[in-house]
Amino acid sequence: MDEVPLRAVVIGSGVGGAAAALLLAHAGIPTLLAEKERRLGGSAAAHERDGFRVDTGTHMLCRGEEGPLGDVLRRVGQGDAIAFRQSSEPAALCFAGAARAARAGAPRGARVVLPADLRRLAASALDLARALELTPLEAARAARLLAHATAMRDVDLAACDGVTAEAYAARFLPRAAAAARLGGLLGLPLLLPGSEVSAGEALFSLRRLARSGRQSYPEGGAARVPDVFCRLARELGAAVRPGTTVRRVLVRDRRVRGVELEDGTALPARIVVSTAGLLSTVAGLVGEPHFPEAYVARVRALTPQPRQVQVKIGLRKPLIAAGALADLGGGGDGDGAPALPFYCVAPTRFDPSLAPPGHELLCACAVSGASGGGAPAPTVDELLRALARAVPGLLSEAIFVDGSPGNGRGDACASGGELAAGTAQTPGQVGRARPAVYTPVRGLYVAGRAAGGRGAGMELAASSAIECVDRILVDLGHDLGAPAPPALIDIAGDLLGRAAASTVSWATRPRG
Repeated sequence: MDEVPLRAVVIGSGVGGAAAALLLAHAGIPTLLAEKERRLGGSAAAHERDGFRVDTGTHMLCRGEEGPLGDVLRRVGQGDAIAFRQSSEPAALCFAGAARAARAGAPRGARVVLPADLRRLAASALDLARALELTPLEAARAARLLAHATAMRDVDLAACDGVTAEAYAARFLPRAAAAARLGGLLGLPLLLPGSEVSAGEALFSLRRLARSGRQSYPEGGAARVPDVFCRLARELGAAVRPGTTVRRVLVRDRRVRGVELEDGTALPARIVVSTAGLLSTVAGLVGEPHFPEAYVARVRALTPQPRQVQVKIGLRKPLIAAGALADLGGGGDGDGAPALPFYCVAPTRFDPSLAPPGHELLCACAVSGASGGGAPAPTVDELLRALARAVPGLLSEAIFVDGSPGNGRGDACASGGELAAGTAQTPGQVGRARPAVYTPVRGLYVAGRAAGGRGAGMELAASSAIECVDRILVDLGHDLGAPAPPALIDIAGDLLGRAAASTVSWATRPRG
């Protein structure tokens, strides 16, 4: 029996880390959640300003209790611990092309409105076609694509993992400009251009959205999710420590032995779950010599999630009759400035208490391409100009405008400054080719947006955490269909990672 006690250390308190800590604690494993910031939540944290509760990140709408966030809560017997609210307004998409048409006198204006119940998405194909500037024949083909996508089987989706959304759209829409616009729409939930996002992953997200119907936002804001996960983890005995930085993961003989904190304290542990991202974990927290060369090469070859810029705007009054607003870009807007693709959510459309009465909060982001040769992120000014064109009167009604350049999703890797908190959902990096939640170092796992899981945003992080903890329990010899007796877990402790070691590694298994 190994002298290292059975303890799990989870690095990072975002949705993925908080969910992993909660599920580990529920399984009876002594768990420490270490968060380097003084405020819990990672990119799902929040702060107060001028009576507004402002999310740190810009989050996609979720399926609420029907999705992975609800799955985490149900697994610990707390299915109603978070309330998810639906907007009475429909979602809306704003297109640069539609804005030009509006100035030319088109009666439909600059906005196409999607139904709040996304099960009726295919029925809105005509409105989408007009906004995407499709011909009548192309509109019919686009409707066929949307109807087909919402009914696709898993095997059909997997067959699309290796092509881009734009290439998939071209099967229905031969005209390049039309395929590019529709591909951009499919890539929107994953915050990637249609020319880069995996069609399989984009269609998987679309199918989930369409089948679940109305989209939701957590009551109390996105920060409510990690806050509740952390509180429930504490109630189950986990130690949750904000302001605690893990300097490195201690490894000997390719097996986790614990972690070393910033103050030099060494904590023995057999399990470490990192949400810092694969490159940051491998090159920074652990060290590349502890991994096989093929694994390191694969990690370094991964395309990270794109750089992004965010703005948070507090408004004196509501200006958008929608829960979310987006622009797919694609050409100029008639004033000499290029149209910038962006995504914007209005949390107050779901929970008015996030702002003073009668006010509105907007959280918006814009991204560069994931593989655009190191293309810089858009600037705050560029995003503000794009928002102001889409929402007349935006700046004159603003109480505050907070802008944050850069990634907004994690830290740079110590070995080279690359953004490493997430893995882009591009062909070759989804489905079977998605980085695994386990690693060649026994006892070392990765959760969050970097490995495992499917979907977008907070749902991707929660899905990854579920997959990660299930893998840990299997590696411990735990029958997932039955409660884990503490004695069984202790006896099986030295089996940690054995299944990972005997399984074909992610670095060498076939891709696609």
